[in-house]
Amino acid sequence: MTMKKITLVFLVLFCAINYVDAQVIYPEETDTTTNQVEKENNTSDKEEQTDIIYQHDGTEMKVNVKKIYLNDLYYSLPGETKVNKMDQRLVHKIKYKTGKIEILNETAPAVREVGDYRKVKVTYNEEEVEGLIEVAKLEAKAEGSDRRYSTPKALERTAVIVLRRKAALVNGEIVLITGKKTNVAFGEIPSVTLYGTAYSYR
Repeated sequence: MTMKKITLVFLVLFCAINYVDAQVIYPEETDTTTNQVEKENNTSDKEEQTDIIYQHDGTEMKVNVKKIYLNDLYYSLPGETKVNKMDQRLVHKIKYKTGKIEILNETAPAVREVGDYRKVKVTYNEEEVEGLIEVAKLEAKAEGSDRRYSTPKALERTAVIVLRRKAALVNGEIVLITGKKTNVAFGEIPSVTLYGTAYSYR
């Protein structure tokens, strides 16, 4: 092969290498701004997926409502599993995450001071509440301690006090006890649950 041909071959190879280098396309940096915005929007949407409790005093609470039972409203805070309880009579309305609005109490109830519970009478006799105005169904549970034994009688006295306190909160003046559930199973903490109905004289 002559020097002229060799020179020509090198020239062709040199041009080819430069051409290939010229065609190399480096990847562009990924624009993360859009992804970040979308992520933030998704986070905001999740945060907004809660129920809202509107209380009579103007307080608003973002929660996940679990249930409403008797005079209590059970809920958990966003991101938590612990279930809390509040007096549902303090709530004006609930706006659920589905968009549904439920009015619990049109107006704020006239709540007594809890100290008035000592004035609330307790009875097991239905005749004593005949003709009276039914105010609310009540439930009270008293539990013993794993450190010391509590007798069913002592637990029942405690449950009665709890019933009277709940009755005072709804302006009840007398409570008719309608049922009792006692748990004294071996290995379990003893408890007594009383069921009753609060009545008002007027």
